[in-house]
Amino acid sequence: MKLLMAGLVVVGLAAVGAAQESQAAKTTRQKLKQKISIEFKDLRTADIFKDIENEMDKPAKFKVDTNTGMSLNTKYSYKAKDKAVEQILNELSDKMECGWIVVSNPSNNKVDGWVIIRKNSKGKERGHEAGKEPK
Repeated sequence: MKLLMAGLVVVGLAAVGAAQESQAAKTTRQKLKQKISIEFKDLRTADIFKDIENEMDKPAKFKVDTNTGMSLNTKYSYKAKDKAVEQILNELSDKMECGWIVVSNPSNNKVDGWVIIRKNSKGKERGHEAGKEPK
């Protein structure tokens, strides 16, 4: 019985640890609450996210994941005035038929806290991986 209880405690602690976000991911989510104004016409996907990053007072790192079917060369037009970056990402994701996530992986400092733009067949991703949204 004690062994079973110890196993449940370890499993419970592992689940709690897995659900917590890294500090870099939390910082990025705060950065995405910044309000910016942006306007572009027929701009390539690759340049869209560079422009958003440049408009931010406290920039976040963006990466377009071309391995998922995203093209860096597709052109889009968009206009936003005084909107949170998070809201802009949601609207662009609807337009581009893609999603975005904030990476929370403290064991990989290279991408921890980055915003990844990608296509996904599992469902809409708006800041969190599909199926891993906070309850």
